[in-house]
Amino acid sequence: MNYKRLVLGIFIITVMCIQSIPAFATVSTEQKNPTILIAYQSENGVAKSDTLLLEAIFSGISDQVQLSSVQQVTVETIKKIDVVVFVGEDRSKLPTEFINAIKKFKGHLIAFGKNAEQLPRFEKWQFFGSQSLRTLDGEPLSKLITIEYVKPPKGSEVLVEGTNINIKYPVIVKDGNTSFIAKTNFISNDNYILSRELFNLLDLQEPVKHLGYIRLEDISPISNPKLVKETGEYLAQKGIPFYMALIPVYVNSESGEQVQLKDNKELVKVLQHLQSLGGMVIAHGYTHTYRHTETGEGFEFWDSINNQKISSISASDDPIKMKKRADFSTEKAYQHYLESIDAIEKKYIEDKMKLSIEKLTELKLYPISFEAPHYAMSSTGYDIIAKHFTSIFGQIQLSDDTWKRMGVPLMISKPSLLSDMTLYPETIGFIDPSRPEPLKEMEEEIKKVQQVPGSVIGGFYHPYLGMKYLPEMVSLMEEVPNLEWLDLRKSKQTVQSENIRIQQVEDGELKVVSHIKWTDKVKQRMEENPFEMVLWILAIIVALFVIAFFIYVVSLRTKLRKRLFEERNFNG
Repeated sequence: MNYKRLVLGIFIITVMCIQSIPAFATVSTEQKNPTILIAYQSENGVAKSDTLLLEAIFSGISDQVQLSSVQQVTVETIKKIDVVVFVGEDRSKLPTEFINAIKKFKGHLIAFGKNAEQLPRFEKWQFFGSQSLRTLDGEPLSKLITIEYVKPPKGSEVLVEGTNINIKYPVIVKDGNTSFIAKTNFISNDNYILSRELFNLLDLQEPVKHLGYIRLEDISPISNPKLVKETGEYLAQKGIPFYMALIPVYVNSESGEQVQLKDNKELVKVLQHLQSLGGMVIAHGYTHTYRHTETGEGFEFWDSINNQKISSISASDDPIKMKKRADFSTEKAYQHYLESIDAIEKKYIEDKMKLSIEKLTELKLYPISFEAPHYAMSSTGYDIIAKHFTSIFGQIQLSDDTWKRMGVPLMISKPSLLSDMTLYPETIGFIDPSRPEPLKEMEEEIKKVQQVPGSVIGGFYHPYLGMKYLPEMVSLMEEVPNLEWLDLRKSKQTVQSENIRIQQVEDGELKVVSHIKWTDKVKQRMEENPFEMVLWILAIIVALFVIAFFIYVVSLRTKLRKRLFEERNFNG
């Protein structure tokens, strides 16, 4: 009897263990979020725009990405790193300590561009210098691109190649836990290729879904309320969470006259209505202009005339070209000059952000994210914006020297350049009615972006177009397999100024705390329109004089009647 019970017990335990194997297997195969170190080499030890974009791209597949110069990398710094990404931007000798660290590194090594031949992992690879390509990944290029020509060891897997006069050249190569990518510049269309292949290079499971969003762009005080309403209501009726990029003040480019959003009461009511339907507000600057250029067309946080950082606060100041290092006798003097420019830029942006957030909040329009006009802003600007917002929409400016060095990772990311802000990338552009086929370009962009696993299908639409193209835009996006609409109401967001704090609770309500005093409003009104305030003050003074005169007359009449009454009683 005891023997049968023992056998039965062993049988039951065995069955239970067998049944539990799939569960353990599922746990063991869960994808680990890799820790990634981007180690760059440059002439001055500062990361260039190509490196900053690569770091942004990698931060889209992992939230544990570090950026460091090769001079700072040691055996200790990479002990807990899973992936080292080496970016060789300039030809030069690598530090001995960095080479030794890589020699002892057991994780995955990905080398971009120049100087990989100095690393021990690439001893069996052959390097032949630079080469030009006419096609990449089977597609013709509009202009030649330069790569590092390499011959990988036997058994390597060539994931992407290019050609020049029918000669094939490897561009992305994987050899076990060592990979080589023959270029560093991925600002153009080859961004799609790199982003797509990263999952293969790092043996990561590919995401199934794509997040998508539509942003109603450049809504300003002169926007047509009817067109804004019909575009917003259409998206709401379709069950699509949508975003409204609002500009609180319109500036007339010819006269410099300002029109406040609060002056367009009909539009304000429409925006409040759309907000109640699920439309989310994005602070799109304050005036979307600098030096009286037209609102919506001009830049705001970048001097487009001189293609430089903001160097003066007042729009009436003449634009002055920033000085270069050669204009100063010492490095110390030059750095002191740059600090003075940074101080001007900081005050300018701080003032604009305070006004933007507070003006919208006064109208019960609550921004939960930010978008830089034309996406143009220096690294100093991003540092300042990060104090006010936890997220940002659009693309990122990768250089402090020109706004034309701009790029975007294809997935939601937290690039180091954005000072811990989350970037919701704009990847498919907008509808341009001036083109012969306004939707064609967006359709082509969607096809390219959706080839990248986990990519964001994000674009914007101008409400002044009405309903002419919006349904077709929505249809194009909804054709993307496994598309899910991005809804920031399901995330944690914080927006704050000196007097305002707006918090979007994850899957919860929007909490708004305001400490704006009536004295602050009066002061602000005086700064915005001093002439109007002078008229009000004069009107108040005149009114006080009238009231005082009335009181004086009444007082005299009262005294006179009292005296007459007393005299009458005395005579009687």
